[in-house]
Amino acid sequence: MEWLLVFVSVLHLLICPYTKVEESFNLQATHDILAFQTDLTKYDHLEFPGVVPRSFVGPLILSAIAAPFITIADTFESSKLVSLIIVRLVLGALVLWPLLRIKKRIRENLGESVSLWFLLITLSQFHFIFYLSRPLPNIMALPLVLFAFDFWLARQSGLFITFSAAAILIFRGELAILMGFILIGELLNKRISIYKTLNIAIPSGLIYLSATILVDSYFWQRWLWPEGEVLWYNIYLNKSADWGVSFT
Repeated sequence: MEWLLVFVSVLHLLICPYTKVEESFNLQATHDILAFQTDLTKYDHLEFPGVVPRSFVGPLILSAIAAPFITIADTFESSKLVSLIIVRLVLGALVLWPLLRIKKRIRENLGESVSLWFLLITLSQFHFIFYLSRPLPNIMALPLVLFAFDFWLARQSGLFITFSAAAILIFRGELAILMGFILIGELLNKRISIYKTLNIAIPSGLIYLSATILVDSYFWQRWLWPEGEVLWYNIYLNKSADWGVSFT
């Protein structure tokens, strides 16, 4: 029944293909990479940088995968809407890939009936299906998070740490809370030692941190670590409230 998950995800995309303001950076960045390649003078983000910088790693991966399909679409003089749908299909596929791996892992660990209920409950939840192809910062991190969960369920703690580090350092720093508690559980249950944890986490962290600094410093035309600046702005400076609060 995996095909049903793919079908419903694509159906949501086609019914509502357009995006909203929170998706604008990743979508515009993907567009600029596809349209202008290395001509950074034409990129939108240098003129309209937003409140805090975001990483170009996600848009770079999206554009690299989508480029051949968009090239084919362009030969038929397709509209920008077609390109948008292609990019969103690529992102949706990147999310569904590890999600289906998790379903398989659940079947192996807990049986066919639990796996089936996992699929049915996922299909019935509008929020996840609607957003899995939308280029939000959270969704950019989602494939890595789902892969991390898959490896956690498989008792592959090393790969869990590696994928968690990528999600945290490149896309969403606050994931350190969620992934950190899971890792603490692994340590308390002695599924992994502190020595092995450090032996994996430190090199992984250095690799991903270096990657995002090098890639994003090139695109932003200054040395920076985007997610570090986001954490500094929202946590240390506590300026997120400047953009609205809710009293309900």
